[in-house]
Amino acid sequence: MRPALLSALLLLALALPGRGARADDDVTETRPARRAARAEATHDDLEDEDEGDGEREGRRRRFDYSRFSDGPRRVPEPRGASQRRAEALGLGTTQTASRLFHAAPDPRWVEAARGEMPEHLQWPVELGRFGRGFGYVRRTRPDLRHNGLDIVADEGSVVRAVADGIVAYSDNGVRGMGNLVMIVHPDASVSIYAHNYRTTVQPGWRVRRGERIAFVGTTGISRGPHLHFEVRRRGRPIDPLHLFDGRPWIDAYRAWRAARADGTYAEPTDHLRADLPPDRGPAAAGGAVASRSPGRAAPVDGDVGEVGFVRRLLREGASAADLEEVEGRHFRNVLWPVRGGERLRREGRGLNVVAEPGAPVRAIADGLVVYVGEELRGLGKSIAILHPNGWISLYGSNAETHVEVGQQVLRGSWIARVGDTGGGRAHLHFQLREGGEVVDPMELLVQVPDAI
Repeated sequence: MRPALLSALLLLALALPGRGARADDDVTETRPARRAARAEATHDDLEDEDEGDGEREGRRRRFDYSRFSDGPRRVPEPRGASQRRAEALGLGTTQTASRLFHAAPDPRWVEAARGEMPEHLQWPVELGRFGRGFGYVRRTRPDLRHNGLDIVADEGSVVRAVADGIVAYSDNGVRGMGNLVMIVHPDASVSIYAHNYRTTVQPGWRVRRGERIAFVGTTGISRGPHLHFEVRRRGRPIDPLHLFDGRPWIDAYRAWRAARADGTYAEPTDHLRADLPPDRGPAAAGGAVASRSPGRAAPVDGDVGEVGFVRRLLREGASAADLEEVEGRHFRNVLWPVRGGERLRREGRGLNVVAEPGAPVRAIADGLVVYVGEELRGLGKSIAILHPNGWISLYGSNAETHVEVGQQVLRGSWIARVGDTGGGRAHLHFQLREGGEVVDPMELLVQVPDAI
């Protein structure tokens, strides 16, 4: 009986876990599988640190990301033409992000990007300083490649698109990246912006070089506010430093030091605002709308967005078919179209509202943006909005336009900024039409400033 008892005890000892086993060993084993199941490329932007009590314990700590979060999720709600474009092209999903991390973008996405690729990329954070470069640059994990560039900046610093393109992803479903923006460019390259406090563009939105797309943050796997920036070609990361003109990170560092030294530096606060309008950026404002070649006549009529289409609306009014796509509420009054304003005077068929250069221009009522361009004579950079009740509102002499054709806007939405024409006081030129007739908005205006 004693040999049989010894054999049973030996079998029992072999079946029990070893002395060094941990309750979470199986959890640690399965984390890579869970990350793969999310179809994302897990990103680790932790600052390198000593291994502590040994290599094994250090590794277990590095792979235990449970104390980190990819949120809070702060991304725009999809809407309007950008949402429809994203749905048609299959943009905005984690599958989209996974493809861009590992392969070339869909040719349809490249075609939809439009715009032009500059010789050099724009530095994405104005006062952003060099944090960590591309390659095998980690101190404690030299075997682990850093696939991009870390740009250090204060939380809330503006992140801008490095080139024209289309937003393929803007969400926080990629493990480790936090609130993330991915842009497909006309040359099929992809730029990636991670760890943002908040993204300000939605999938399907066509961005211009220099346009604000996010604010610097520390979401995802990150130990401090910074932007993790990547450029990929056919899914392969490349060193982005040589794509910039000169060494903008040095210029940014010097400017940041100088601003702090002379007291002109201001802590960012725009990222905390709920009523933030789109920002096309100074670098993009000049090339926002492609003009027709001089020898090419504008069409007599056309689709939404064509100058012929808006001219027909101004001349004849909107048809029932035109109004089918227009969403929103009906109003009997007209919201004052500028934030602020100093003086009002009649000019031609409309009103000139004198205001500070750059003052926000607001939509007078809910409606559909049917034109953004510079082809309406005498109006410069202008916007036309078709409203559910048949009104057509015109906003001219803008410095920047912040909406795109097909976008549904709400009453009070910021759609542009007042321009400085150079020949006189900065102003907005505003017109209101209905049924092909000019409507005098003077009796309809509400929230008119006391100074007017």
